[in-house]
Order: sequence, then C-alpha cells, then structure tokens
Amino acid sequence: MLVWIALLNFAYTTNVEKESVTGEEKKIAETCAEQKAQIPKERKQEIQKESVRVLLMDSQYQSYYHPKVTLWWEGQEYVFDAENGTEEDLCCVFEGGAQGIKVTSIERSQGNPVYTGNLKIVKKPQGFLLINTVPLEEYLEGVVPSEMPSSYPEEALKAQAVCARTYAWKQMQEKSLEKYGADVDDSVNYQVYNNIERQDSSSKAVQETAGKILCQNGAPIEAYYFSTSSGATSTDEIWGAETAAPYLKSVKCTFDSDEPWRVWKTEISWDTIEKRAQQLEGCAGSLGGVEIVKKNESGAVIGLRVYTESGETEISNEYAIREFLAPDQGVLMGKEEKPTDGGKLLPSAYFSLETKEGERFIVTGGGYGHGVGMSQTAARAMAEDGYTWEEILQYFFKNVEICRG
Repeated sequence: MLVWIALLNFAYTTNVEKESVTGEEKKIAETCAEQKAQIPKERKQEIQKESVRVLLMDSQYQSYYHPKVTLWWEGQEYVFDAENGTEEDLCCVFEGGAQGIKVTSIERSQGNPVYTGNLKIVKKPQGFLLINTVPLEEYLEGVVPSEMPSSYPEEALKAQAVCARTYAWKQMQEKSLEKYGADVDDSVNYQVYNNIERQDSSSKAVQETAGKILCQNGAPIEAYYFSTSSGATSTDEIWGAETAAPYLKSVKCTFDSDEPWRVWKTEISWDTIEKRAQQLEGCAGSLGGVEIVKKNESGAVIGLRVYTESGETEISNEYAIREFLAPDQGVLMGKEEKPTDGGKLLPSAYFSLETKEGERFIVTGGGYGHGVGMSQTAARAMAEDGYTWEEILQYFFKNVEICRG
C-alpha cells in the first residue's frame, strides 16, 4: 500500500510497506534537506563548474510548472502534489545514482524519461519546478540524439556535439533562466534534451569531442543549427539584430539539395489569417491582405505587412512571421509533394506568398527551421562526402577556432 510521509512540509507517497518506512524516512530526509546534503563543499563547487542546470518542461512543452510530480528513485515511487498544501520555496533533491531518476509524470518520445545527475523539485505558487543538474558531457549525450538522428555519419554527429556543447556554454554564461535556478530548458527554446534515449553512436561523438567548443577571439559563439536549408543559410538579422554576429554568415548550401524539406507548399484559409490578424495590435475588422515587404540577403522573409479595415501592421521577426502563417492544414513536402503534418509554425521563413481568389493563401517555400548556422542534413551529406567535423563547422561559421570549454 502507499504510505504518506511528511518531510520538510512536502507531502509525498512511497510504495514501501509501513513497517519498513522508518529507515527510509531518515534516508529520504537526508536527501530532501539540501542544507544537510552529504556532498563535500569542494565537490559542490566542482559540480557547479562542470554541470548544466536543465529546467524540465511539462509533457506538452507548454509550461515550466508541474501541478503534480511522480517519480521512481531507488525502487520507490514518490508523489508530489500541489493540492496537498506544500509551503512555497521548499525543495527536495534526489541524487540520480546507478539507476537514475525516472519521472513518470512527464512523457517524451522515449516514454517516461530517466535523468542522471540530480533532480531538484521546488514548490512555487504556480506549481512545481523540476531542475536536472547534470555534468555537461552527460547532458550532451541526451541532447545530440534528440537533435540529430543517431544514424547520421560519425563526423556529422561530432559537428552536432560541438555545436550543442558550445550553445550550452553560451547559455550558461548568459544566465537567461537564472530566475528559475536553471541555465537552459529541455525544449526547442534552447536544445531538446532527453527526448530520445542515449545512443552509442551519438554518445561516442560526444566523448570523442569532449570539452571542445567553437570560439571567436577566445569566447564561445552562438553555435546555431537547424534542419535543412533552402539553398543558403542566414544570420541572426532574421531575429532583429542590426548587424550580423561576426561569426555568422550567409553561405550557399547545395549539400542538402536532395532533402525532402528543400521545397514545400501549403495553403492557409483566408478566415484563419483574418482571425490571427485581429489579434495584432492596430488591426481589427475584415482582412484586406498580407504582403511580403522585406527579405534578407539569403532570401528569408523578415517583413510581413498585414492589412485590415482599421489599419495595418508589420511583423518583422522570423519566428513571429512563421507563427502567424502556421499552416491550418497539411504541408506538401518535396518534389513529390508528400503530405505531412503542418505543425505549429511555417516550416521556414524562406517563402513566397500569393492569394487565391480571396479565399486562401498559397505559401511556397524551402528549408526547415530558422536557417541560421549549420544545416544538419547538409552536415550529414558533407560527412558522407568525406568532410571532417572541423571542416563542416568551418564551412558554416566564419573565422572560428576550436578551443577547450
């Protein structure tokens, strides 16, 4: 049966029978009380230096806050429920151990994910925060197969590992999630982590590039990457930068020309766009039209003007443009026009737009993802052609060197 135990005002359950709980209470109390953790001060400093703190999102990747957390640790189940009156800002830390920590209240592609390192559970008014602190190299073993198919050639996987490590280093420096006690989250907002189980090929790529990052003038760069190009890569100007970062460049990319996402087409109903337009500031009433007003040097749309009865407005951010024109039906992918799910964003910002009889918009484009940095499918083709991981990265990033993180 399940036995309720109160520890540090946390309510949790375990699957241990009542007569065996006494010893476990002492063990878990030591785990949950951070101030009594059995980790030497020197080791704590070492862990902070070498580790990355990952904020785990809910199963739908919609929120950082979890109304309920269930997990398995050392053969026992623990349940944290926000409705049990847990006081704010108390926390519990589980050390991963040999078997790791399986969070059964989260679903990923691999099912319920298992985490190494330690897992901190923090109670806030909005729910529970889950922060996985894990050595950086172990983190990367969870990132690389989640971001790039483990079947890709070794040199492509190594290039991906170095990009992912560099990106993580940069985020750890910038502290954008410090208010949550984290460095990155586990979604596409940063890097997808632990969505796919660790794979031998990708883990090997991480291990064989251990500690190596991309730098310019001794500082880590923003090592962006994406799925497939439309024929050229872009720069961070698509996100509003006045000038491109010195290590980012627009390069012609023919290596991924045979990829299915190289060309695509979709249609969006007039009614769908009209409803979205009415949510924009300064726009109301019936839709008058949508017009592309600006593209960058690589061909990405960075200016979209929307006309309504009450006025007009311009959308100038790549992500916002792709969100505004998200398909309301399937996308026809490749020269064969294979239908696939439209998703929540337009596949890329490389597109042309036309209106069909005032009833719908036809969007024809190319590429998949934001288009900045390294094309992953191009990296695969380059590796198959004999390029090394260093040569792949030097092709996509300007005047960079490999250094130790």
